[in-house]
Amino acid sequence: MSLHKMDDGPEINPSVVFLFDLLKWIRQGRIRVPAFQRSYVWSRQHMLDLFDSVHRRYPIGTLLFWKSSIESAAPHTHFGPFDLSKTQPMDTLLLLDGQQRLTTLAGVLLRGSGLPIIEMDDDPTRWNIYFDASGKEDGVFMYLSSDHQPEVWQVPLHQLIETATLFKSIGNLYQQDGETLADIKKEVLIERLQGVARALQSYKIPIVEFVTDDLNLAVESFTRLNRKGVHIGADEMFSALTYQAGTEGKRFHIAREIDETLGAIKQVGFGEVDRVLILRAFLVSAGLDPYRTNWNRLSKGTQEEVARVLPDAMRRAREGLLGGIKFLREEHIYHARMLPYGLQLVGLSAWFGENPDPSPEAIRLLRRWLWLTGFSSWFGQGNPSRYAAVLAELHDCAKAVREHGAVVPTELKHLPWSTPAEPFPARYDLRSARVRTLLCLLARNGVQRPDGELKNASAIAGDFALNGPEAMRTIWARSSSSTASSPANRMFDVFGAERGQVRTLLKIKSLDNNRAFLESHMLPHPITEAMKDSDAMQRVLDTRLENMINHERDFMNELEIVLPTSMEPKAISIDQEDVAPLSVLTDDESSME
Repeated sequence: MSLHKMDDGPEINPSVVFLFDLLKWIRQGRIRVPAFQRSYVWSRQHMLDLFDSVHRRYPIGTLLFWKSSIESAAPHTHFGPFDLSKTQPMDTLLLLDGQQRLTTLAGVLLRGSGLPIIEMDDDPTRWNIYFDASGKEDGVFMYLSSDHQPEVWQVPLHQLIETATLFKSIGNLYQQDGETLADIKKEVLIERLQGVARALQSYKIPIVEFVTDDLNLAVESFTRLNRKGVHIGADEMFSALTYQAGTEGKRFHIAREIDETLGAIKQVGFGEVDRVLILRAFLVSAGLDPYRTNWNRLSKGTQEEVARVLPDAMRRAREGLLGGIKFLREEHIYHARMLPYGLQLVGLSAWFGENPDPSPEAIRLLRRWLWLTGFSSWFGQGNPSRYAAVLAELHDCAKAVREHGAVVPTELKHLPWSTPAEPFPARYDLRSARVRTLLCLLARNGVQRPDGELKNASAIAGDFALNGPEAMRTIWARSSSSTASSPANRMFDVFGAERGQVRTLLKIKSLDNNRAFLESHMLPHPITEAMKDSDAMQRVLDTRLENMINHERDFMNELEIVLPTSMEPKAISIDQEDVAPLSVLTDDESSME
């Protein structure tokens, strides 16, 4: 019998339970992690910090569970390092939020419980956390190296939560010779161990149970809660809503596929890419709307059809993303930190996933599309319907070229080539896609270092990956208000650890008459007088601003991009390219825009 009617709201049962009871439920197999959740990702420092919070009795947040009778909500057979496949609980609570916290607590504290250990743990020693009673003022949580024999006051945490093993640890301390150990009285060490044990055994955690058979309702309900901590990701939401569509034995795990794709992107050195962008690339590749997904309202037949095509679509999207990154490098854009919009990578994935070996005509189309969306701040308009339409158009055009030999279009329906570029940005701010587009253009040919060596676009991108805005050095700190914050008053840093504004460094290094160096940075030659006179230095920056504007316009003309309507620099806006979440919408909401 169904636990709850599909058209009702979820039954919500809040309560507070002892950590000890939660661990008992895990041993019984009653608490499980849904198969659509991403894997355990916490670092060792996160784990240590959690136990420090428990020791100090700080709150660690509410755990959110989903209780359902539907079989398609099948959980993992493991919980952290433990194999729960042999357990037979009367009912099951699926852990929607709090996986990292509860897995940490269970993985460490249940080590001596007798639960079987899985063999596929990539870091089995992370669960071996000790409490060192001699550390700091009241002890410290720590890891020991594999070749270190624990001291008697360094006790594994799982020995402190059970009374019998706690007494044994205390007994071991009493048996040691002398009144002090590690320069601390035995009584103090014992009191510290007992303090941790009391904290673990008496610690309470608030939980909320959502009781419903409607997964869509459970996910939407708990994402609306006002809470702290890491919210469920859009990829996990979609995983939850699609996982149940797969037939037994053929289910797919989108969150895990995203993890693997992010790993492949990191391996090629492109840096961090937002998980949601990878999900959007998957959805576009499958012919789905990357913004409008209401899985539970699709017919069962439609769900099964999409479940059939989505695994292959994810493979194509991954190949498309890597192909798109290769294309970006050919455009001298080497790192995600410099990419104007993440959705540009999604669009490239849509094309390269279907047409991995594009013709020169296709390359020209993609180049024009890439730079036009950057120069026009096109993805900063907050219109997901338009974004989805142009991404789908790129995908469909590439598919038609591959499958039917269709002619590559000369323009796109959903991004008119008549869209003008935004004027030159008046302010240097990396949060602006228009500024990042400018920097990508300036970095294309590289710049000269003081020793005459070339600092290429790849090295410049590396600077931005490490240093963010500080990858550009201020030229003159006393510039007038018109250029003080302008990109014209910044240049790529070629001075390394040497501090100071560029004007001073140029003089110290006698670079003010070095034509090749100055021209590579779009500075006029020579600038010797500007080293002495403020008015002359201001004219240098004004000239550099004009040079940069003209450089942009020459590049736009080459790609036949419509020039800005004004030659004057314009105040920039901070782009919010992907503000629309992957929503779980009602039929009425899905028609609104």
